[in-house]
Amino acid sequence: MKKLFIIMSLFVVSNLYGETSILKAFPKETPNFAEVIKELNIDISNEIEDEKLSALNYILKNTFENNIHKMRGETGNKVYTKEDGREAVFDKNGQPVENPWNRGNYNFASYSEPVLKFTLDIWPWLYYGNSPDDPTDIEERFYYYLFDLDNGIQSYIFLEDKSILEKMKYSELVENEKVVYKFFEYLIFNPSYKHKLDAKGIKLYQKSKESYVRYFKQLLVLAGYKL
Repeated sequence: MKKLFIIMSLFVVSNLYGETSILKAFPKETPNFAEVIKELNIDISNEIEDEKLSALNYILKNTFENNIHKMRGETGNKVYTKEDGREAVFDKNGQPVENPWNRGNYNFASYSEPVLKFTLDIWPWLYYGNSPDDPTDIEERFYYYLFDLDNGIQSYIFLEDKSILEKMKYSELVENEKVVYKFFEYLIFNPSYKHKLDAKGIKLYQKSKESYVRYFKQLLVLAGYKL
């Protein structure tokens, strides 16, 4: 696989708390993810094409917790995760990171279980942060999560043999799985995007960093960030 584009530094957020679809849809009082789907008018009865579903599954399996432990300028941090879910973060000098927004925590699900990973680990973190004294808010945390998702998307783009993707059927998923995959379909394959993550777009993005940036910028804007 080719080296992934590093694009985070290309974006300057002029208003981190901009309100458009996704940020506005996040619940203000209770962390009920089904409310997000409702607010975004996503109909889970509409099936996801097999190819897209396999792509989403692969992308989420390769969305590792990395940037979410480098918030507020701590770009030198390194994340280590054990088999049992325990996580440790070390700074650029090899010292454990202890601040409440970037320190490691315990994960309940593995990356091989993308729906559980999102519902048990990512979504609660997005809503509550690392701890009661975490000074970040959901808008800031989601911004950094999108750049971990970016790595998953790029991993899919540069996957040479896409025939190895796990074959999946939307009709065989249980409801909570459908909810999560439909949310990410909305974010990654939104039909309103001018720049698509389809076969034609993938070939272009493999050759042109600028073209990929235009695609990914759409996700940030849809999320509610003004660039």
